[in-house]
Amino acid sequence: MRRRTILIVAACLAILAGLLPMVAVAHLLRVRAIAAEQRHMAEYARWTLMRTKRVFADARQALVDAGAPPGTECSPEHIAQLRQIAMDARNVEEIGYFRDGRLVCTSLGPIRLRVPRTPPDLDLGGGFALVLNIQPRTFRSQPMLAMSHGDYTALIKPERLVDVLTDTHMTLGIAAGPGRAVALSGKTDPGLLRTLAADTTEGIDERHVFASLREGPLTAFAFGDRAQALARLQNDYLLLLPMGLLVSTLLVGIVIWVSRQRLSPEKELAIAIRNREFVVHYQPIIDLADGRCVAAEALLRWRRPDGRWIRPDLFIPLAEESGLISTLTDLLIERVIDDQGPQLRADRDLHISINISARDLESGRFLPILAEALARAGVEPSQIWLEATEQGFIRTEMATSAVEAARAAGHMVAIDDFGTGYSSLSLLQGLPLDALKIDKSFVETIATDAATSTVTPHIIDMAHGLKLRIIAEGVETWEQEAYLRAAGVRLAQGWLYSRALPAAEFAAYRQSRNAGSDGVLAGSALS
Repeated sequence: MRRRTILIVAACLAILAGLLPMVAVAHLLRVRAIAAEQRHMAEYARWTLMRTKRVFADARQALVDAGAPPGTECSPEHIAQLRQIAMDARNVEEIGYFRDGRLVCTSLGPIRLRVPRTPPDLDLGGGFALVLNIQPRTFRSQPMLAMSHGDYTALIKPERLVDVLTDTHMTLGIAAGPGRAVALSGKTDPGLLRTLAADTTEGIDERHVFASLREGPLTAFAFGDRAQALARLQNDYLLLLPMGLLVSTLLVGIVIWVSRQRLSPEKELAIAIRNREFVVHYQPIIDLADGRCVAAEALLRWRRPDGRWIRPDLFIPLAEESGLISTLTDLLIERVIDDQGPQLRADRDLHISINISARDLESGRFLPILAEALARAGVEPSQIWLEATEQGFIRTEMATSAVEAARAAGHMVAIDDFGTGYSSLSLLQGLPLDALKIDKSFVETIATDAATSTVTPHIIDMAHGLKLRIIAEGVETWEQEAYLRAAGVRLAQGWLYSRALPAAEFAAYRQSRNAGSDGVLAGSALS
């Protein structure tokens, strides 16, 4: 009996010794999953707030632009002006004009009914106010938001404030004051809404994982189902607990099997290059003087055979570290000439920019390969611009001869992502460059209070002083474009004009944008 008891106790202790670590790991997984989900919700709350600020900025600009000379209010010309402003504002449905507290006309026409002005629910500052849940009188619609300024009011669909693409099921919202919803992407418990609107917070209750972020009078929030977040751990539980009993005997076998099944990242990249899994997308470059698409930046993209896209910020550093960047450069040259050869031959004013790594720029080994490809395709060297990427350290004394040879061959050489690399100023001093590209991190601070907002005009002035061409990257708003054009920047690229496009889509985009080359299209795009 004693022997049996000892065996049972020993067996129980052995089981506990095997299970307790698994229970601890399971608990840690649960805690980390909740924390990760809270961070996930906080990120989407931040994006929702950014989206709301963009929508309100669009409406503010529309209200500022609205107006008519005294005595001409609600004239056909005034209504046509309001209609055009409403059409140009991407987030405004209608603009109305009030006189003596009564709606007189809108961008849709004169108003015959007596429609009094609704008192505002929220003061946005600067003379702007917001009315919640207002029912339009001129067309059928769900309740809207009304932003007012002076005698004018702009109607906004609430869903535009929460129009954020999510990667999991969640509810996004904007609140004003204690529990007062401005916009929601789904149903919300009133008690939870009060909690979210009370203060900036991240948390969890019996049903939800949530986070909120306040700025001024508005609070953005996101929350998801707690059960769904924890349900994602079910497979981990099922694997961890049984494997605790087998880990001692299977660990070595699993490690060997996994090591045979998986390749190193460098080997996967080398195989991908050999299998030519890379394509090139083209980011249009716009001439700010007339709105035409005059160029494009060639951007390498890696698509795996299973359809997954590998981000460039993952495989480009890997290629540089493993010595495969030169092979990628050769593949990029080949793809660009194959894709764009016909367009480049048909339009000698078109040029394509390709990125050259620090290693290739220092050695210059790519120049004969590029020259041979251009000669074979009948493309002029001046149509291929070279961009020295600042991601790695460029030794100017070694790169100077290659840059001079490239310029002698007819290529324009630019420094890419200026201001973000290791030696921006030393490159300007040491290399015979033709242009610089202002990094998007500086462009996005235009007309903001960011600490780097004052750097951009200095970069532009410095480039003008050195007689360098300037290309602005990451242009996303008309305000940024107007500033750059006024500052004498000639070329720009960014999502305001287009994302990076496959070769065929770029050709169609360029043809469409440049149709009517006298500037008719450009005038509407740049107005």
